[in-house]
Amino acid sequence: MKKQKLLTIITIFILLFSPDLVFGQENGENPIYIVQSGENLSSIAQKFGIDVNDLIAVNNIVDLNLISAGSELIIPGLEGISGVLTVTPIRLGETIPVILKKYQISNENLLLLNKITSPAEAFVGTNLVLPVSTVDEQQENDFLTTFNESSSILFESIVNSTNHWSLSLANKPDDRFINLPHTPITVKSDDSQAIGSIFSPYIQDIVLTPLPFSQGHTLSVKVYLNNPADLNAVLDGHALTFYPDDSDKMLYALDSVHALREPGLANLTVSGIFDNGDSFQIDQMVLIESGGYVQETLTVESTLIDEDLNIQESIKVQDILANTNTEKYWQGFFRYPVDGSLVDETIGFSSYFGNRRTYNAGEYFGFHGGLDFFILLNTFNTYAVAPGVVVFAGPMDIRGNTIFIDHGQGVFSGYAHLNEIQVEEGQYVNQGDLIGQIGKTGRVTGPHLHWDIWVNGNQVDPFDWIYNQYP
Repeated sequence: MKKQKLLTIITIFILLFSPDLVFGQENGENPIYIVQSGENLSSIAQKFGIDVNDLIAVNNIVDLNLISAGSELIIPGLEGISGVLTVTPIRLGETIPVILKKYQISNENLLLLNKITSPAEAFVGTNLVLPVSTVDEQQENDFLTTFNESSSILFESIVNSTNHWSLSLANKPDDRFINLPHTPITVKSDDSQAIGSIFSPYIQDIVLTPLPFSQGHTLSVKVYLNNPADLNAVLDGHALTFYPDDSDKMLYALDSVHALREPGLANLTVSGIFDNGDSFQIDQMVLIESGGYVQETLTVESTLIDEDLNIQESIKVQDILANTNTEKYWQGFFRYPVDGSLVDETIGFSSYFGNRRTYNAGEYFGFHGGLDFFILLNTFNTYAVAPGVVVFAGPMDIRGNTIFIDHGQGVFSGYAHLNEIQVEEGQYVNQGDLIGQIGKTGRVTGPHLHWDIWVNGNQVDPFDWIYNQYP
């Protein structure tokens, strides 16, 4: 009898504390939420307005450390909501009515999940908690849908993941009854994207990445075309330049958000004229989020934080970056400008991009425009991070001995505080070519390498280019 009780206790212990049985997942009608990067149980509970202890209990969570991006959690207390929930950014061209129908969710449930009070709060890049949509899956057959009081050809094309040009042709747009409520229309599943998109019959899609836009980061606007076009775009008053990719079926523009730009809304206008004379224009507000940068205080020689000196050097740098080469020299990922590796800790950073900097107890305020490398290195060598042309190699007051390399299409890399410069202006360099030696010239607190990346006139987080390929 005692042995049987002991076996029972052991069995219960194994069931409760086995690493493979972290979640009970006896769900019923409760929705399941896919955990996003950077979230924890407290933030998820706050997101849904529930008690964190209820979240732990319903999921039978034993080890909090096993909660990570991609984990699935049952969310209790959300009546009328079921299925799988994830975070999805609003795309260009989407509105609240479109989202409601596309994701098969009621307005009440949308407000419950996202705590928004007005459709006016939904902007491009706004992250919404939404049920996983099956609308984008290929339909096996054509199907019928009907207009309601708020429908239109454009509306139905968006929610059915087709395009209104195909929809119009399939349903005889010259019929004056086509837009009446409850009129049945045919949505074709085959070749539905062959004629264009909601933006134009000559545009397959317009893709903004990454959404939402963020302070101090690189962004891209990609326009997939059926017909050649001359494109223009303006983001937050900043003009973008488009370049063709290798296939000539997509035009892309790279841009950046200034690291000190206040979070909030920015206007995006994309327009163009096609070879046949037709034109289009899209105006929509996009969301810009905080970069989450930290504060740091430095003490340097007072002469180096003189406001006029900073302005003069900033103008000099902008003059260097103003001559944009239309040729694209780089391919793939950028590399670090030093020897070593993060894996074996032979690369380390003394300061990260975007840090808000106060000098000499508040005499001057700014932000750190790049990455500063510790001297943990096997050598003091500095290397070109990508192919390009050296457009400056010489001394500056604040940056010290400096090199700028033009990688083409408005992308530059800068290397500051060097002890030696081993390249000349006008010289073409390949990725990994030796260009200088780390030093402590200019405004410094000690020997280090400052490395920055510039896109369309703004400094961006260099990690963007280490971990992403552009365009």
